[in-house]
Amino acid sequence: MSRNQRLGDFLRDWRGPRDPNQVPGFTAKFGHRDRLGITQAEMAVLTGVTEGWYRRLESGRIERPKSEWLERIVRILDLDEAQRHTLFVYARGQVPPPLYRPSGAVDPSTSALIQVQPWPAYLSDSAWDVLLYNAACEKDWPWMKHGINVMIWALTYPEARLQLINWEEDWAKPMASQLRLAAAEQPENRRLAEVVAEIKERDRVAARLLTDDLTTVTHPDGDRRWLYLPGHGDEEFEVTFRCFAPLSDRTQRLMLVVPSDHPAAGLPASGYPAAASRAMPSTSSNVVDGTSGTPASR
Repeated sequence: MSRNQRLGDFLRDWRGPRDPNQVPGFTAKFGHRDRLGITQAEMAVLTGVTEGWYRRLESGRIERPKSEWLERIVRILDLDEAQRHTLFVYARGQVPPPLYRPSGAVDPSTSALIQVQPWPAYLSDSAWDVLLYNAACEKDWPWMKHGINVMIWALTYPEARLQLINWEEDWAKPMASQLRLAAAEQPENRRLAEVVAEIKERDRVAARLLTDDLTTVTHPDGDRRWLYLPGHGDEEFEVTFRCFAPLSDRTQRLMLVVPSDHPAAGLPASGYPAAASRAMPSTSSNVVDGTSGTPASR
């Protein structure tokens, strides 16, 4: 049996026990699933290829698929480090590239502040690379643990279009505007330029928004947007973004994703607060794993 043919055995073994309801955007597209496992057709949709192409991959008829696409499999199937390594060796005949790890330092007191938040909270740098996130954030945005840039995920990844409701108008256009403006303000920021270039290369729609769209948004603080949450079927949730920056380091941004119907706002509580309470942050920080200065995928 060839290396490529052996890959199909691993993929089928990994697909079988995966809880599809925990995959961002799955239930929005396919509905709630009472059994474990993700089909080949579902993997094709979630990773942005045709069903025929994915079937050929598992039958060993695709030679050296792109690293960026293999990273989609890593996220959808929630593969650990050893499984990711195995995927790349059998699919491309090489070890996977090291994950990108931002070099910015996080003050311990900032880390503690993020960890005690009951709602998703994370810290990113000037290029939207994630420096730190809490356990509640990992529940709702599980891609963060794979060292993925916020802008790259939201603007180019297939599951983002499934999880984020009214993706282009409410999410992509404002975020592309922020990114475009930041790149114009910081022409010397090499990492920011890399993020812009990677987004344009990966996705034609995102490239069009970055190049031609005239939306003007400088920050998301106070924005209310709708999305689906992993493990909650096709229920829609509205969240409010609160954005803060330390006075000592304005290159960092602290994001809090708060349910818009939080009781403190005088509105009735929905399932979102209950979901967040089940995902209370741990006492230890979640820091993106990887290697400093090295891109996660190309």
